[in-house]
Amino acid sequence: MFSKEDIELYRRFQKSPTFFIEKMWGFVPQKIKPEFQELFNQITELSEVRAEWFEPFEKGKNITWQQWVILLAVEKALRDEAPKRISVSSGHGIGKSSVLSWLLLWYLFCFKEAQVPCTAPSSEQMYDVLWKEVAKWHKKMPKPIQSLFEITTQYVRVVESPETWFARAKTARKEAPEALAGVHGDFVEMLIDEASGVAEEIFNTAEGALTNANILMVMISNATRLIGMFYDSHHKDKQNWQTLSFSSLDSPIVDENFITRIKERHGEDSDEFRIRVLGQFPKEDAVDSKGYVPLLVDADLKFVTGEKFIGDPRMGVDPAGMGKNETVWAVRDRFRASVVATEKLSDPKSIAEKTMTLAHFYGVLCNQVFIDNFGIGANVAVELAGAGFMPKALNVGDSPSKENETVYINLRAEAYWELKQWLRSGGELVGDRAKWEQLLTLRYRRELSGKLKIMSKDDMGKEGLKSPDRADALMLTFTEPEVKVANMMNSITAEKRHRRQQRSRFSAVVG
Repeated sequence: MFSKEDIELYRRFQKSPTFFIEKMWGFVPQKIKPEFQELFNQITELSEVRAEWFEPFEKGKNITWQQWVILLAVEKALRDEAPKRISVSSGHGIGKSSVLSWLLLWYLFCFKEAQVPCTAPSSEQMYDVLWKEVAKWHKKMPKPIQSLFEITTQYVRVVESPETWFARAKTARKEAPEALAGVHGDFVEMLIDEASGVAEEIFNTAEGALTNANILMVMISNATRLIGMFYDSHHKDKQNWQTLSFSSLDSPIVDENFITRIKERHGEDSDEFRIRVLGQFPKEDAVDSKGYVPLLVDADLKFVTGEKFIGDPRMGVDPAGMGKNETVWAVRDRFRASVVATEKLSDPKSIAEKTMTLAHFYGVLCNQVFIDNFGIGANVAVELAGAGFMPKALNVGDSPSKENETVYINLRAEAYWELKQWLRSGGELVGDRAKWEQLLTLRYRRELSGKLKIMSKDDMGKEGLKSPDRADALMLTFTEPEVKVANMMNSITAEKRHRRQQRSRFSAVVG
């Protein structure tokens, strides 16, 4: 038999996840500075709350002000003072997985036969991050409360009624869109981590359940994409949501080194900084129906005359063969780039011969010649190797560098992004706009995973765009950040041998 005090405590738990967290784990929100207390009491929208209103964070004692604001949004929803749909855009490291874990355990404890479907776009985010976080906080609950729950790899069940009272983890995959479906009852809480990467099919399948006005729904994510339900919740459908946006810069628990790395690698004006640090959506310039935006605009291109290269230039070779595209040779140094030759009809041998001749003419070492090894390019690399000329033959569909594997979908995307940064940092193009207009046809978007993808040649063809052969040749020179010192001596030796062989053919250069 429960005492009157027990019943009153339980009712307070139901009304306030903040109070539940205090009693389960001993955490209280950061204190509000006295001079801001009245201002805090007067706000009508939680999005108006600011970091400077709070006292310093005390680790082991506080939940952060950002975590608390999310909990306050839930409490407003419970009081029917705001929509029960809550969408949170955030930078990295603000403690969002902890908040979702607390909300999961709170809801299961407080509402009889509650059902809590949880999803995320990847198994790593779902199980290695969120479910691991749930298990961590479950173990820190008082022993009598712990015993009420049973945690498995995909479920948190209440032992009193495990078949009807549970939380469930399912990865959000559009080919299996039932992650948020199949839940029914008076008490349903939907939790979506990295919601920007969840396919529309997942939400469409759950649409029937979403019409229930009593369902509490919380989405938290980096704002990686300009399409989808998460984006709409902050824009055209905003009136139906409580929306919050949090920057890593304002979080008392974010690692400063993380912010510095993003700033140094991508720049403060980059979309990566907006998404990963500021918790904002990418820039919204010319977004098409498939979520693609231009990689470059006219202002990014600076044109010069003259092909005088400084230092150790690089060459990119985009082979085309006998098709409708053209084979292109591009050379650049750290300051300028030029298309030095093109050819409508080619075969592996002729491409190899011309590559060696152009490399000699422009002083490009063989290990600084980059060839697309896909299709006819593989045969070109074989011809060059047979002549003792060892270029860098690569497949731009391969994985990006290890440090950028969470940012780009493949090497092509990584290299094009480096090209974009080079141009915006002052890189110059020899020629005029007509010669380089292919650069302005390139488009990119963020996949469900949040990774950057450049529109493929096939998809460009379907959109009526020409194959970006000249752009691809230049892009290839950005596939490696620097010359690998270990290969330099072999490359120089091979280069000297090649140049001796090619002196008699020097006058044959065409371009």
